[in-house]
Amino acid sequence: MKKVIFILLSLMLFSCASSPISNSADYKEIAKNHKVIAVLPTNAILEIKSAVDAEKIKKQEKIESQNLQKSIYKWLQKGNEKKFITIEIQNVDETNRILKENGVETVIGKSYKDLAQMLNVDAVIVSRVSMAKPLTDAEAFFSSVLTGGLYFYSSVTTADISLYDKNTSKVFWNYNFAYGGTFTSTEKLADALMKIATKKFPYKKEVNNN
Repeated sequence: MKKVIFILLSLMLFSCASSPISNSADYKEIAKNHKVIAVLPTNAILEIKSAVDAEKIKKQEKIESQNLQKSIYKWLQKGNEKKFITIEIQNVDETNRILKENGVETVIGKSYKDLAQMLNVDAVIVSRVSMAKPLTDAEAFFSSVLTGGLYFYSSVTTADISLYDKNTSKVFWNYNFAYGGTFTSTEKLADALMKIATKKFPYKKEVNNN
């Protein structure tokens, strides 16, 4: 019963969370000239303070980063295949191959304009997610035994997704929310984020109701 109440409270928290979408005045004009975009690795932050597990946390953040990147890519690619996302998305494996070949181990602190040029795309998706625990299978959550895996969830406190334009060198679209709820996988988190974010996505196909 307590577990049911917890899940309901989490769902209520997510539904009530503020989820502002902001964009530049010319965001549609900017997006109109784009042909290909790329999804950069997510800046994944684990809100765990432990000097003992510092290296494990850093390693796990890298895993979460790549998995969230792939989950966002898969969601957009599915939208592309269903024809409601009208932009070509660079294959995430190709994106990561180019980054690796150019010695880019992390996109944090890098110039997004330079990264877009390196990837030969018109814009890049930049994302940041802060969570309480790993969403991806960790080594018994750093030595803590998980009970049957049923309670392997994580609360996400903040998430931010932005589109950076190579030509104007600016963020022209942004989606941000705080206290987003509880999730059990990167796929479920990406699905929840993108369902809301793409309601005003610049590459979303406009439906003519006439």
